[in-house]
Amino acid sequence: MGSRLRMVSVVSAILGLCALSGEAGAQPRVDAQPRTVVAKSEAKSAMFSARLANGNQFRSLPENAEIYSRDLIVSLPGATLVSKNGAVKVKSLTDWNSNSPLPVLETAFSLAEPKEVDLDLDLDRGRVDFTNARAIGSATVRLRFWDQSWTLVLDSPNTRIAVELCGRWPAGTRFKLLDPTGDPANAPVPVASLVLVVLEGSVSVNDNQNTRAMTAPPGPAELRWNSLDGVRKQVLKLEKPPIWADATTSSTPEGKRFSALVEKFREARASNPIKATESFLASRDQSEQRMALITLGGLDDLDTLGKSLIAAKTLEEWDYGVTVLRHWLGRCKGQDQRLYESLVGVRGYTEPQARVIMQLLFGFSPKDLQQPE
Repeated sequence: MGSRLRMVSVVSAILGLCALSGEAGAQPRVDAQPRTVVAKSEAKSAMFSARLANGNQFRSLPENAEIYSRDLIVSLPGATLVSKNGAVKVKSLTDWNSNSPLPVLETAFSLAEPKEVDLDLDLDRGRVDFTNARAIGSATVRLRFWDQSWTLVLDSPNTRIAVELCGRWPAGTRFKLLDPTGDPANAPVPVASLVLVVLEGSVSVNDNQNTRAMTAPPGPAELRWNSLDGVRKQVLKLEKPPIWADATTSSTPEGKRFSALVEKFREARASNPIKATESFLASRDQSEQRMALITLGGLDDLDTLGKSLIAAKTLEEWDYGVTVLRHWLGRCKGQDQRLYESLVGVRGYTEPQARVIMQLLFGFSPKDLQQPE
């Protein structure tokens, strides 16, 4: 218990540095283009939250709201939107049953004014399903993530693909401070991974180097990418859809319970977002606690996340809060440097103390854990 309390104080000190800052999370692409309507929500109120480019506050969107370019959109699982021209539907999902190859906690993205495509989406993190909503013909999506820009052609109506993206600092990574006089390109970065799976129909995927023809199972249906090795050369053949992407799982008793949980949280947020989070954090239901913790991290409300760690009544609640924080750290390049600089420059920690805190958050490899020290 003493070790747990010491760790709580360390993590809480970190979290207090980052409360609701526009610099806290990954930012949508910023350009000189004005905000324009590029899509329309097909979801109930409070399923989507939006933050203006360069802004620092999220607001819940009403039912069937218009979606603007350059806004960062964070969604609850199951939220859907359709492109301005009606050609592409986008559904946000999450790894609610822990079956996914990637630890997807929440989904966030921004949209751009489409040029020569039907939808231009910059995936910040999480899972989205794209569906060709046309009555006839193909639909084209430009998918951006990290330094990548792919073109996806969904060949026929009802063609559907699932895309998951997640960034994490691998356990055992050593924290490295960026030399202020050095090249920013040499800054340490988390490792990002993406999985694309064709669920229905056929799709061509162009990554600006190669075009791959993919079809739903049984067929060449899965393509993977990571920030270390790039795109895997071979498309993986699947005999059936992976369990994490199987739509039928939502109709199972467990899936129905999760859908009910999302709807309960959505209704509460639509009425009063702050009270909704407080209520779910105070719940004895572990699933409700986790829903609130994920939302706090997803909306960059790290101040409330830190307070929830201090107030945690169980080790499980506290541990999941740390998981959410580590997830936040892995979103993009520079998150770790921001925390370190704040620890030293704002809170007055010594450099060795700040390095220890960062290393605790990065975690340890199995080999590390074999060392008594």
